[in-house]
Amino acid sequence: MLDNNTVAHSIVTRAEVMPTPQHISLNKIRKSKDGLELEVDLIAELTGDGLVKSGVVQPNVPGFGAFELLCDEGSSIGGADTAPAPLSYLAAGIGFCLLTHVHGLAQSRKLNISSIKLEQKMKFQSKIPGMTAEEGSEMLGVSKGIETVIIIESQEDPSLIALLVEASEKACMALQTVVNAIPSSTTIINNGQKL
Repeated sequence: MLDNNTVAHSIVTRAEVMPTPQHISLNKIRKSKDGLELEVDLIAELTGDGLVKSGVVQPNVPGFGAFELLCDEGSSIGGADTAPAPLSYLAAGIGFCLLTHVHGLAQSRKLNISSIKLEQKMKFQSKIPGMTAEEGSEMLGVSKGIETVIIIESQEDPSLIALLVEASEKACMALQTVVNAIPSSTTIINNGQKL
């Protein structure tokens, strides 16, 4: 059992299989007239008295494995700072996904690029009663934007590089998830009963 003082194993490890969920279905990838219908499934839980969480995550895409991830919060909000925070995973996921698209599209367009790097800043605002806001106020989390700098070394025409990045941003599902409003739903299961 993990606690807030000790992480007994790696923050990310390969899982043998995706556990079977109780309340969601794991769907196979499928083609539609609009493209491929992809999913990334996560089963997560708190693991101890503090804010350490563990989860197994896997895309439904053939060739993509399941991984167990640990997540924590910083000590300033009651965590032990033993693993990346949820927003750190979000930022990393967006940055890594965008790098994948820039690289893949550069290869498909046969562009001669010697290096691709990314620097990114995600901005948020938090209102937590008693912590970052007055007691009795409404709890609220707000995204204030993403700033991304893509650093490319290449002898290609700059207009081709600009088109590459523009197309990559449009193709990056992680970036598009936060850039465009997306539908969201939450189902609550309390003591085995759907509320």
